[in-house]
Amino acid sequence: MIKHVGILCIGDELLDGRVSDKNGRHVMSLGEDRLFQVRELRIVRDDEDRIIQALDALSSCDVIVVSGGLGPTADDRTREAAATWSQDVLREDAPSLQRLEERARERGYTLTDNNRRQCAFPSRATILATEVGTAPGFRVDHRGCATFFFPGVPREFQWFVQRYLLSELTPDQDAPRASARRRYYGLGESKLETMVEGIEPLAQQLGGRVGYRASYPVIEVSLKAPDEGALSQLVDFIDARIGPWLVAEGDENFFARVGRRLIEQNATVAVAESCTGGLLGGALTKTPGSSAWFERGFLTYANQAKIDLVGVNAATLASEGAVSAAVVCQMALGAARAAGAPYGLAISGVAGPSGGSNDKPVGTVDFGLHTPQGTFHKRAHYPGRTRDEIRTASVYTTMALLLWHLEGRLESHAVRGPFNPADVDAGVPAAP
Repeated sequence: MIKHVGILCIGDELLDGRVSDKNGRHVMSLGEDRLFQVRELRIVRDDEDRIIQALDALSSCDVIVVSGGLGPTADDRTREAAATWSQDVLREDAPSLQRLEERARERGYTLTDNNRRQCAFPSRATILATEVGTAPGFRVDHRGCATFFFPGVPREFQWFVQRYLLSELTPDQDAPRASARRRYYGLGESKLETMVEGIEPLAQQLGGRVGYRASYPVIEVSLKAPDEGALSQLVDFIDARIGPWLVAEGDENFFARVGRRLIEQNATVAVAESCTGGLLGGALTKTPGSSAWFERGFLTYANQAKIDLVGVNAATLASEGAVSAAVVCQMALGAARAAGAPYGLAISGVAGPSGGSNDKPVGTVDFGLHTPQGTFHKRAHYPGRTRDEIRTASVYTTMALLLWHLEGRLESHAVRGPFNPADVDAGVPAAP
């Protein structure tokens, strides 16, 4: 069966705002591929009674992962709590003490009494030696639950997880062993779930599971099945219904996928941005290897910059306004021309919180996509979103349009075009 995991993160600093939890998130991120399920995460202060209460509450899980409180100072109370909870006593471990003394000699410092606290463990615990930091971890088996106690420093914690925890979380033979992660853009979570209605009964019939996770502005769908054949049935079911909105799958990043498709065509892309203020170019250059396919970017925030840098017609700006089909298509074509690239992308919109009008309210954004086949236009509206959310969604929309074109899926979406260069230069009309 799939194992259920409880996570306990310990430390005053996690509750007073000094530090955000990274260790619990790290364990949870491994669940998709390892096919275990995190049932609960708790965060408590360095208080022995609260630690014991949390361990009691989590003991219905198959495995508990504990982070923090194994240091040498008086406020590190995890060892004492572990011993009390498991009805045991603390004893100093001679091999651990010897390793700590050797480390002190190598580094030229004198071992203090509080350092020795890191060598005390519940007497029935299994000691987990470390190759990072000074604090060993340990394992306590109590109430039918395997409980792992690891240091709280994220680098050390992740090392212990890799060395000691993952083998314990390997699923049993009857657990789903094939999995897929697919990410979609352009559909709300409720609409997506409605469009794939029927997948839950199919997954249950096949012995698999379906999960959804919204991380604005993308929705991830995780599929699990007993074998690759059953997984293929789930993938085929979901692709037949929402395949046109796919932007990434597996471990591949959305932007890296776009780059891979451009490389396959031996092509490059240039961008012209207005309301996103460089976010699109920043997202592209953040992707490793983007120098192979990202040509250049133009930050054309002011109208004159649109004229000077990417050749937008001044008369078009005056008659249509910066947020318009005509201007954004000229921006996309102009960026491609200026860079000598086959593809050009452009964004111009009203990101707010002010600046909207009756016909162009806040959240209205126009997108241009220039391709060897011509220039496409799309208008989107993001009502009720913050300025940052509008700008983020604009970056994703632009890249999604390019990806869907490169993968032959653009015709499934609400776009206009392609318009030839002469039409773009003359000024693409607004949608009727």
